Amino acid sequence: MPRRSITLIVAITLIWVTQSMSAQRPGSSTIRDLVGTWTLVSVERPGTGSGPSSVPNPRGLLVYDAAGHALEIVTRGGRAPYAAGQPTPAETMTTLATYGGFWGSYRADAQQGRITYRNEGAINPSLMGQEEVRSYEYRAGRLTLTSLRAQPSAPSGTRWVWERVPVLEGLSPAHRRLVGFWQHVVEQRVNRAGAALSETRRAPSVIVYTPAGYVGVHFPPLGRKPFAGEQPTAEEAQAAIRGYVSYFGVYTLYPGAVYHHQLAALGPGQGNTLRRFFEISGTQISLRFPPTQVQGEETRTVVTLKRLSGEADMLPVN
Repeated sequence: MPRRSITLIVAITLIWVTQSMSAQRPGSSTIRDLVGTWTLVSVERPGTGSGPSSVPNPRGLLVYDAAGHALEIVTRGGRAPYAAGQPTPAETMTTLATYGGFWGSYRADAQQGRITYRNEGAINPSLMGQEEVRSYEYRAGRLTLTSLRAQPSAPSGTRWVWERVPVLEGLSPAHRRLVGFWQHVVEQRVNRAGAALSETRRAPSVIVYTPAGYVGVHFPPLGRKPFAGEQPTAEEAQAAIRGYVSYFGVYTLYPGAVYHHQLAALGPGQGNTLRRFFEISGTQISLRFPPTQVQGEETRTVVTLKRLSGEADMLPVN
């Protein structure tokens, strides 16, 4: 074999070996490493001289799919319930300081260790439609994210550590059809005959069902206004969460019905179980709430959503 050919083969082999070693180096990552379901292990906020402070009882859900969608909810356990049905201004400020999150699209730069999110829906209305960049590091099944911009529930320099949740054993065909990101289209109030009595549209909203058995919800209402400053006033805080539905939990699946077992919600409280009857047709799913009586007439809420991603996008690489 000519010497030039041998030299070329050796050079190609060295490049391949170098790339393989780089891909396997501890702490290195690829975009696909992010895909999956993550629960919160710890949160550290920058200190004022004595080092960072740890947030007690952190609770949270983070989901990435391979189609470029993300959902995040971060809160803490032990939040006090509202004294009455509606929160006071002080209670609302506490809610915004202890519960945050968003859903939208993301793109990751593995070489730079940066994730850029575009927030479609967010607890903080000032983030709606905006991009946010965080640094990240993936190592041994854990993902560390660091904020580069301050927000009400997370000052700049906040660090979150997430742990991957494994996929459920023996996913059924029904699970495989249900998992994915589903974007809100419309919710209707219908009578017993199925006739629409009212119709509600929302700002970009989503439900995600993960193959690890978790469910996350971000349903912001239309018409919210950004905060005038970096931190909201009490009135702005009340307007930001009014009509916003957000929670995460685990779900159980039965023929024609899915149960959402809430672990944390925007309004401080947990332990609620929500039953939703569902039907999937093509790329749409309808979620029907249990019926209620309104002025002597039986009515129910029906939420229609369209599929953004499915099973193939939700499963992490083994």
